[in-house]
Amino acid sequence: MLMNKRGLRPVDMLKLQTDTYSFPHLFLANQLLTAAKSAQPKDPRARALIEQMNDWNGVAAADSPMVSFLEAVRREAIAMLLEPYLGKDTSVYSWRSMTFLQKILLGRPSNCLPPAYKSYDEFLAAVADRAVEKLTTLTSSGRVEDWQWKRFNALDMLHPMGRAGFLRWLLSVTDKPQNGTLYSIRAAQPHHGPAMRFAADVGNWDESLMQIPAGQSGQVGSAHYKDQFSYWYEGKPIPAPFSDAAEEKVRRHRLTLKPAS
Repeated sequence: MLMNKRGLRPVDMLKLQTDTYSFPHLFLANQLLTAAKSAQPKDPRARALIEQMNDWNGVAAADSPMVSFLEAVRREAIAMLLEPYLGKDTSVYSWRSMTFLQKILLGRPSNCLPPAYKSYDEFLAAVADRAVEKLTTLTSSGRVEDWQWKRFNALDMLHPMGRAGFLRWLLSVTDKPQNGTLYSIRAAQPHHGPAMRFAADVGNWDESLMQIPAGQSGQVGSAHYKDQFSYWYEGKPIPAPFSDAAEEKVRRHRLTLKPAS
């Protein structure tokens, strides 16, 4: 990103912070493509998805079924590697799970290969089939078009009192399709994401940018309750004036806190 580049501005840093490239999923895509040369999945949907990975650039788009498939592959691969040891309790261990999976697939140790398979290529083909079965179950649909990533990764930013019913509609931000994954720079999960983005211009602090997920006010009736959400969600820049003079030019309201008399 920074190598041999000049004239970068805060807006360029903001673009970096909202990057949705997901390296671990691209790594899995390359593993599946290599494995498919010697061992093909049985399910035609899995074969078609793997074939499409030849043209995938690693960007995790909300409308992409491929990202859903690769995430299912990630989860099923870990489960299938651990099942011989843990049975149905494979979900107990999740810390650094992608690091574990990456080391296994790069090193391919024979003692970690489940006994049902002759090679890791066969194993990955079986993982792809099981991932497709999982997506079919989760979506109640066998159509790949119904497996878009936004069905699994839509943003739910819930207020503590707004988890259901009318209060959910009033207080929370829910069901927002979002690009990115847990592993992209723009970390994106249904209940997890950046609490703030900040890009400073140390040559002119008044040109700095900052984003917060909702707004500056915690009062639902305030115009500032979630007026900054669209900027945070879409990655649009918001100037963050630093000096008194710059702040005075853009100030709309002033809130003064005074001690009780």
